Amino acid sequence: MLSRRKISLAMIAAAAMCGLSPVARAASEPTIGIVVPTLDSDFWNRYVTFVKTGASQLGVNLIVLNADNKPDQMIRSIQDLIARKVDGIISVGYWDTAPPAIRFAKRANIPVVITDTYPPFAPQSADHSNYIAFIGPGDFTAGYLYGKALLGAMKPGPNGKKVIGVINGTPGTSVAIDRRKGLAKAIAEDGNVEIAGEVNGNFVSDQAQTAFESLYQGHPEITGVWSDNDPMAIGVIAALKNMGKVPGKDVLIASQDLNPPNVQAVQDGEQLYDIGGHWVQGGIGLVIMYDYLHGFKVPADKNNIKLVMLPLTKADVPLYFKYFPGGQPNYDFKAHSKVYNKDAPASPAFNLQYTSNQ
Repeated sequence: MLSRRKISLAMIAAAAMCGLSPVARAASEPTIGIVVPTLDSDFWNRYVTFVKTGASQLGVNLIVLNADNKPDQMIRSIQDLIARKVDGIISVGYWDTAPPAIRFAKRANIPVVITDTYPPFAPQSADHSNYIAFIGPGDFTAGYLYGKALLGAMKPGPNGKKVIGVINGTPGTSVAIDRRKGLAKAIAEDGNVEIAGEVNGNFVSDQAQTAFESLYQGHPEITGVWSDNDPMAIGVIAALKNMGKVPGKDVLIASQDLNPPNVQAVQDGEQLYDIGGHWVQGGIGLVIMYDYLHGFKVPADKNNIKLVMLPLTKADVPLYFKYFPGGQPNYDFKAHSKVYNKDAPASPAFNLQYTSNQ
């Protein structure tokens, strides 16, 4: 029996011979599997919601697997999708799981898109030809922007320095490394910053809360916190309240993700600045995979995408709710797919911005 992939390719060839339009070629419905680190997270739930929206518009059979924050479960999920003979896999590269995921899928001739966390090699390299594209956040730029916003709003303390605490994410991950490099650039440009201490929150709220409480007790001179992601910023807010401090007044906080609790915190004045929306990476990966399965190869200069993210201050909150109702942009998946639109852009990626047209 022919696999879905072979059937799809045969249909493409037949359509081309008959002069059928791209829309006609889209009759086949590929099965695409996605693996996320955890569904106990606002961010990854928004990621999945956006992918599901795309699957509905494009006509994709979607399988969603949750790794429950376990690296070994991430790999087992990949193996499960391979056993189900899916046509394509979109997986998050947490915990260095991208390289084995790509290798396992290659043995089964299944194409892979990696999102969020970079593998140590580029897409479409000779040894990893089935790794067709990467889509992730422009973490360096984002870390720089919210670092710059934080430092720009702070005033020097009694020692003449802007004293900050840094809450880092999981050590060794590309997102944590690049965001921290962005902060380093912002600090260098400011020239009047003192880091009281850095702690590891592992991208988790309760760990960040405990770590920051200890840091702040030893350094009550801290008046600004740069957090590697939104859940950890929520942990910092909780820690400050527990210690009788007022977030947004006694200590300014900036972070990344645009999770609903943090959007609310910005609106309430408890968080100074947020940036994010990069949960759209999964949906963009879906368009890339869908087009690839229908015979549209990923251009070499468009296979490594770093997204430009959306900044959020208190003044931006009304615009955010207007243009991102429910946290979702107005994105037409068919308009960005070459299967449905021969004039679709070379890349389905887009810059998140306050406009009705994405």
